[in-house]
Amino acid sequence: MNKTYQNSIQKIINFLIIFACFSIAMPTAWISVSSGLILIVWIISGNYFVKFKRIFYNPAAISALILFVLYIIGTIYSSASSDQSEKFLLKYLKLLLIPIVISIVDSNKIRNYAINAFLIGAFMLLIISYLKWLGILPMNLGLHDLPDNSQGFLAFKNRIAHNILMSFLMFISFSKSYYEKSRFRWFWFILGILILLNIMYLVGGRSGQVIAVTFLVFLPFYFYGVKTLKYFLIFLIIIFAFKSHVSLLIPARLLNVTQEVSDYKSSENLTSVGIRMEMFRNTMALIKKSPLIGYGTGALKSEYNRLANTQETLLKDVPNPHNQYLLTFFEIGIVGLIAFLYMFYKQWNFSNNSKLIDIQIGLYMKGLILTIAIGSLFNSLLLDATEGKFYCILTGVFLSCNKEK
Repeated sequence: MNKTYQNSIQKIINFLIIFACFSIAMPTAWISVSSGLILIVWIISGNYFVKFKRIFYNPAAISALILFVLYIIGTIYSSASSDQSEKFLLKYLKLLLIPIVISIVDSNKIRNYAINAFLIGAFMLLIISYLKWLGILPMNLGLHDLPDNSQGFLAFKNRIAHNILMSFLMFISFSKSYYEKSRFRWFWFILGILILLNIMYLVGGRSGQVIAVTFLVFLPFYFYGVKTLKYFLIFLIIIFAFKSHVSLLIPARLLNVTQEVSDYKSSENLTSVGIRMEMFRNTMALIKKSPLIGYGTGALKSEYNRLANTQETLLKDVPNPHNQYLLTFFEIGIVGLIAFLYMFYKQWNFSNNSKLIDIQIGLYMKGLILTIAIGSLFNSLLLDATEGKFYCILTGVFLSCNKEK
């Protein structure tokens, strides 16, 4: 292929990656269309030798490919119908975005554009949330894909996706506040505080709240080491001493977790936590019957229904257990679960290589891994359009471009 064609294709796909990063916080259709176009343009882009070389020498890309191949194999022996199995495989197709983006982005300039595009989109989502809270924007703005505003001051995303995105935005804001040497660092610090308040009090997504609290512990230890331990101990002593007052500041949905667990155990009420506890228990019961290779890609709905028909359950129609670790274990067995954890390990390990990747970008990658790793305890994030593509595209962006020689 001639050089003019290659340059044109490269410009198009660079634009699509930047637009996809911006679209993560926008309506779901935007990220679905842009990521689909990335796959299509990559296929017709040519220059495959260079692209495959970049993938082959990047262990983070290879680990994602290994997991996707296991899901393909899982469709062969799946106990689900071919339609259901193929439907789930298409959801996991987003894993290919990791090696594809890694093979495409070849300059720090494009990578920085893509990161900034995500920040702009996420910041716009935050602004809309605050403007709704202030009564400046109508509550129905951006809710055509959502049932109502009972989940908080939302636009475009449900409370789970909103708070997961905001938690990562908070992580980047506090990180930039540390690395920024000018007075502009206060902008990032104040922005981080505003994001934290939005997560805790304006939107009720518990997954994001747990992730945000984890970051508030992780970042001080990362930046300042074990000497921060004494400050955490002082903080905990103060909380214990004034726990009756401090409890008023804890988000209601976090406080309700204990009560929901108690309600489920006593009367099996249909609570969010109770449903998850039942799904976790039943999925584990199924896993014990086929722990090595699982039941195949997309098989949970049919297998869970068979189990539910033999006992009293709160739910019978369960396509996923709201836990990516359990779902992976169920579908492709212990081998698949190891591959899933191995993917996180290789990406984390790659982010530590300061000879290959900028230390600040490496920290962002750590934050992204923690976001998905913690969120996957309560949700099947690789299935979700927003959270799954958010992880795959940004992973590709962060780990694509080594330090320029």
